[in-house]
Amino acid sequence: MNVEIIIPNKTIVSKEIDSITAPGTEGNFQILPRHIDFVSSLKAGILTLAIEGAEEYYAINYGILVKRSNEVFVVCQQVIRGESLEELNRAVEEKLSVQSEKEKATNEILSRMEIATLKRISEME
Repeated sequence: MNVEIIIPNKTIVSKEIDSITAPGTEGNFQILPRHIDFVSSLKAGILTLAIEGAEEYYAINYGILVKRSNEVFVVCQQVIRGESLEELNRAVEEKLSVQSEKEKATNEILSRMEIATLKRISEME
């Protein structure tokens, strides 16, 4: 069956697979080629693609999975690929630390803006 992993601005993966294991909101599940058509919401977790005895791993945040005929579509906000679970773990930690640094900088700017606004309000009184 063919799988496509799609984020808002592009298709990350489009390939033939043997099976897919996904983190559904009701628990992990696996889809094989003759599986009934299916729709599921996804939670943050690891998407595993089995291809000719090998596995590929993708960390995803929330999303939707649609299995229709011989096609599987996974649509989510963010995807991080890893050759192994260890590599995927490192990639996720790295991405989270970058996001954390950006969040810290943003929070610092917002705090300064709040302080400046409060000073101006107190000067007006």
